[in-house]
Amino acid sequence: MIGRSGTSAKRASARWREVAVAAVTGVLVVLAVALTPGVLGGSGGGGETVVQATVTNPLPCTNTGAREGVRVEVDGQRRDATLSACGHNEGEQFAVALPADVGSGPLEVRIAPSTPVDNALLRPIALGLLALSCLAGGLYAWVLLRGPRRRPVLI
Repeated sequence: MIGRSGTSAKRASARWREVAVAAVTGVLVVLAVALTPGVLGGSGGGGETVVQATVTNPLPCTNTGAREGVRVEVDGQRRDATLSACGHNEGEQFAVALPADVGSGPLEVRIAPSTPVDNALLRPIALGLLALSCLAGGLYAWVLLRGPRRRPVLI
């Protein structure tokens, strides 16, 4: 029931403004994340090549910041590189990821992921879950702003 002074109408429009601010914020968050490369499983770095590496200079894991020496083949040439890892045996082979720009200077590689990630379906699902979480947060904010409701009297 609207009071004589029309305060309920003012309060309702103020609440709708608060809900609109939450909705616009949620839309902006989803858009910002969708347009940022490398977020939600996108290929942010991209351009890495996976090659086999052979450990040439193994280090024990007792050293902090251990950087083992490995040998990789880049464009038909064998090159020495460093790997931020420890505990491998000399001659051990595993897959490493080369950066897109190898250059001629010191080469640093990282251990390649064990399975390639197919981002075709990962990004839309993650974006949908983000939008759903924004909606849930907005609904929760609306419930808190709405305040307590009166219980109906049965008598």
